[in-house]
Amino acid sequence: MSADEEGPLLRGAIGFRKAMTRILQWIVIALMGLLVLDVLWGVLSRYAFGQQAKWSEELARLLLVWVSLFGASVAFAMKAHLGLDYFASKLHPSARKANKLIGIGICLVFAASVFLVGGMELVSKTYESGQTMVALPMSKWWAYAALPASGVFMVLFLVEQFIEALATPVEREEPTAE
Repeated sequence: MSADEEGPLLRGAIGFRKAMTRILQWIVIALMGLLVLDVLWGVLSRYAFGQQAKWSEELARLLLVWVSLFGASVAFAMKAHLGLDYFASKLHPSARKANKLIGIGICLVFAASVFLVGGMELVSKTYESGQTMVALPMSKWWAYAALPASGVFMVLFLVEQFIEALATPVEREEPTAE
């Protein structure tokens, strides 16, 4: 579909997705850089000074959680998450569109209920309990905050994909088998 055929809602949704994806990619790059530096420091301190810095392992775990979940959000934005396209490609174009909308809807419900609602509940309970991390001077809820934070992005990207799928006309030609 060319830019002339897209409506303003679809153009806006795609533009929003591209901007948010770029921001998230830079966040993941920065967090990954910190993770690499932290792990290098942990190895260096263990072998050069005879004892690993106590905070480096816990910080690595925290950063890995954030990198993984934000990376999953980037995968949603780029439509790079796992899927079985073989069977969907065999469907009639209108059935393929319905299948796509149902799949996005299921993912949307899952992301909203597990990542947003469940994540916020977990963050809230951990915050109220006052738990702190063992080696880092910070509250434990920071580790769990990655769930609702990535959930917000996943939901936004899935809503954009739903709008895009709705606005895209049903293809007239049959897909080519690869």
